[in-house]
Amino acid sequence: MSNQYRKKKQKTAEERELDAQSAKLFGKHVSKEKARLLFAAAMLACAAPMVLGARMWERIPEIVPSGLIGSNGEDDSIPRWMVAFGLPGLMCLLNLLSHFQLRQHQKRMALPPVHVRLMGRWGFPILSSIFCSGFIRQSVGEQALPVTFLAPCILGLLLMLLGTHMFDCPRDSRLALRFAFTENSEKSWKEVHRFAGRCWLAAGLVVIVGTMVAEVLSPVLAVLVLAALAAPILYGRFRPAEKH
Repeated sequence: MSNQYRKKKQKTAEERELDAQSAKLFGKHVSKEKARLLFAAAMLACAAPMVLGARMWERIPEIVPSGLIGSNGEDDSIPRWMVAFGLPGLMCLLNLLSHFQLRQHQKRMALPPVHVRLMGRWGFPILSSIFCSGFIRQSVGEQALPVTFLAPCILGLLLMLLGTHMFDCPRDSRLALRFAFTENSEKSWKEVHRFAGRCWLAAGLVVIVGTMVAEVLSPVLAVLVLAALAAPILYGRFRPAEKH
């Protein structure tokens, strides 16, 4: 009996340690400032396909086949407003719930459910910006996700994910801005990486929205990406020197 009790007690301690480590691993331990920033950026990314839906509103049929067969054996068609605005809106709602659950589990230092861990803070923005926009394009008879449309969307999402990482990038991270002006000063390290995080989050979002408008990576957006990548380096190099 005592051995079983000790095993049960040990297992409980291991589970508690696993919960704490998993919570940190899945990005639950974020500051309130970062959580608000990521929530705002993710919500805007979820809503971005609405821009495409508004542009193509007149071309979208009033009733769009979904490709799903209902209980009556017929296609479960959906109305135009649902294609253009309802599906991205649903992604916004699910994203709101996901961020709320992540925040609540962070407060309790607990491991979130599997579905919350799977979607995290960026699952629904990815689904919305790629698949909702693809469905809108397909509804008007165009190729859902041609490379010229998909590549800029992925680029924008990668920029946003990179900005998320950079915002509070730790010293021991393999992916960091390692220059003399960051390595020699803790304050510079934090300020430059926080600037990079904000800059790349904003640039990624602009690329996604711009793609919904132009449906390609325009020269203006390409220049914006290059400028955003270079901005933290220029900011770190020319920022006012610290006073000792």
